Parts: sequence; C-alpha cells; structure tokens
Amino acid sequence: MLFNSPVFFIFFFIYFLFHASLKSQHQLLLIIIGSTIFYTYWYPFYIWVPFILILMAFFGGIWIHTEEKKRIRKYKLIIVLMFLVSPLLFYKYANFFYKDVFGLFFDFNSSLFNYPLPLGISFITFTMMAYVIDVYWRNFSVVNNLSLFSSYTLFFPQLIAGPILRPKELIPQLEKNRTKKSQNKLILGTAIFTLGLLKKMVIADPLAEIIDSIFSNVNNLNGWNYLLAIYGFSVQIYCDFSGYTDMAIGSSIILGIKLPENFKQPYLAVSVKDFWRRWHITLSNWLRDYIYIPLGGNKKGFTSQAVNVFITMFIGGLWHGANWTFIIWGLIHATGIVISNIIVKLPKWIAVIITFHFIAFAWIFFRVENLNTAKLFFIGLLTERYTDGFQFFMQNIYSIICIILFFCLHRFDNQKLLKDAVQKYNKLIVWNVIIFIWILSIVLNSGSSEKFIYFDF
Repeated sequence: MLFNSPVFFIFFFIYFLFHASLKSQHQLLLIIIGSTIFYTYWYPFYIWVPFILILMAFFGGIWIHTEEKKRIRKYKLIIVLMFLVSPLLFYKYANFFYKDVFGLFFDFNSSLFNYPLPLGISFITFTMMAYVIDVYWRNFSVVNNLSLFSSYTLFFPQLIAGPILRPKELIPQLEKNRTKKSQNKLILGTAIFTLGLLKKMVIADPLAEIIDSIFSNVNNLNGWNYLLAIYGFSVQIYCDFSGYTDMAIGSSIILGIKLPENFKQPYLAVSVKDFWRRWHITLSNWLRDYIYIPLGGNKKGFTSQAVNVFITMFIGGLWHGANWTFIIWGLIHATGIVISNIIVKLPKWIAVIITFHFIAFAWIFFRVENLNTAKLFFIGLLTERYTDGFQFFMQNIYSIICIILFFCLHRFDNQKLLKDAVQKYNKLIVWNVIIFIWILSIVLNSGSSEKFIYFDF
C-alpha cells in the first residue's frame, strides 16, 4: 500500500475515524489490526513474518531480562539474535551466498529458490534487534505487554521503510493517553505529508522514468545521459526516500505520535562522515551504536578505527541488498569516512561540492544491477561524446529543471522551517497552499507512481 495511492487515503481516513473515536486503551488494538491490514495489502502470505519476529523478540527479551549473570545473559542474547536474523538471512541472503559467494568456488549457477522478499523485513529485523540489545544492556526496561510490543513493531507509518525506531522512541508514546485531539497536529502532519507527496510525485517518479531508461541500457549513449543519470538518481533517491519518511512522520503526527527525523539536508554535508549524520539517520545511529561502538569505535587508534569503519559499512552495504554492488557501495563510503578523519579542513563550499560528487558517483553502484553494468556506465561516462547539448536539454527539460530547482531549494528542506511556517501563517492560507500542492502533484505526476525504492530493502 503506497502512501501516495488512493487506497491508502481511503485506508487512512477510515483508520483516523476509528482513532478519533476510540479511547486510548483501545488504540493499541487498532494499531495492530490497522497495521496488519496495511501490511497484508501487499502480499497476504507473508503476514506471519512480522508476527513471528515480534514473538521472538518479545519472549526473547523476557528470557534475557530474567538472567542476572551477564555472561549467561550474553549467550542468551546471541541465541535470540540468531533466531531474529534467520528469516532475513534465508529470504534476502541465501541465494546471494549460494550463487554469488560459494558459486565463485563451486560453479553454482542457479538460485536455491525464487521467493519474493517479505516487505520491510530488514527494517523490522533491525527494530527487533535494537530492542533485545537494549534490554540486554539494561538501557530499556523489558516490555511484558504483548499488545504494546506488537504496536511498537507494527505501527504502520514506519513499518515498511522506517525510520528504524528504538524502543525508547515509540513505546513510551504508545503508553500515554492520546485521546487529546489538536488542530495544530492535524495541519502540521498534513503539511509534512504533503511535502513528502511533492517530493515523490513531482520529482522522484518523473525522474525515475528517465533514469530507469538510461540504466536499462548503458551502452553507446550520448555523454550527457550519463551525467543526467548521476545527478538525476542522486535527486531521485533522496526525494523518494525522504519523501516516504515525510509521509510517515506526517501521518504519525496526525495520529499523535512523533517519529524521529531521518534526513537533515544530506547533500550539504562537508564530508562523507557528515553525510551519514544527515542521511538515513536512524540507520546510521543503529550501525554506530550496535556495531561500530561495540567493535571498539575509535578508542584503539587510527588503524583499529579504520577497520571498525570498514566492518560497519560492509554490514551497512550488505543490509541494503544481497549484491556485490551494495557491498562495494558500502566500502566506498567506508573509504570516504576514513578519509574524512584525516583530510585537512577545506572551505565549506569546496567541501560540500567534493562530498556531493563523491556520494553521487558512489550511488552508481547502488543503482546498477551488477558490476558489469557499473563498468559499462563508467566507460561510457569517460569515453562517449558530449554532443547536441541543446537538443538533449530540450528533450529532458522537465528533469533538468527539477534537478536544478532541487539543488537551489535543498537547504530549505527542513521540517523545523515548515513547522514555523505553519504556526506563523493563517491556517486558511496554509490549507490553501496544501490543496494547491496536492493538485500540482496530481497534474505533474505521470499517472503511474513508482513504488518507493527502499521497499526493496
């Protein structure tokens, strides 16, 4: 169920009516039922996946919490984590390790199976892992209420593609009385949702048509096509993913729940390290707190820190997809982070330009389906002729204008600025602007919205 689809608007309207009429103690059940409907709309067969992960983490957390001896508690944690990651390893990585890793040595050419990937399994697994690890560290009290814990996991705005929530970020909110309604929350949530709708339908989806056509055949293109693909995909993936997050945060605010920000103008980063403080922030924090710091972080000198960075970003790349391209993408970012720790400080505008282009060229490995396509892309970028520039501009004028406008306005992409504007201006004006953006999004969209890119992860 896409956030920008008519069926979601019908679903959310009905859900909101129940939400507004039910007492707080009944809203946990509403979250469970509503989120189950939301999830099963995609592929009903896999509804068991989030529920089995919920049961593993819920009873696993209790099992870990009751153990006082730290050494035994650690063994229990390892066992619970092994159970939690088993569905993810099976569905997402079994074919990769069989065909692309072991196949290098044993000449395995076929896949083990061709089951579709359960929607949101990576996000749900990381959310459950965060909970049991926090319980093990005694950073969060164990939850004994299965309805409360299920609501934390299933809460539909963040269920499919995050943000990846820590238990302290959502569970306390679910325990509070949320019967108080607020017009300010309604208009702020709608405004943030509308910003996401604009990013998705006006920028990301139209760009996707052009970008997909380039990457589907990277041979013998006009050189300008390669540049359009580099800049276009950088804009597309940001507007697609941050647009999803805006819609998730906006719909949550309407329901009285605050989700953490996941993006802070990442293309204004002055280093790759700074980029990961701004891009997919909840994943960055997860990797830092549950992998990088437990490995030792930066406590044992530069060499040890560099190794820890490479291990962390290797896992981060692999988390995104079972493909060598994602692993290389992660290792490229690891290299950039290590360089960030030693490079001489540059003037900000130079640092921003260099960092963006490092990120943009790395995105190529994220986007291509295999390493051969990446090789052909870079060969074409360096060897093909850049001819008929004016004709190319006219043929792709909408996409080019979108890219230029995006970079001109990126520094204003800030939810605090949006919140201040909603509070400052007359509500009637704000509602009219929202309605205008919805009409604009519908008119400028091609009519067939693409699924969100991070639904595949």
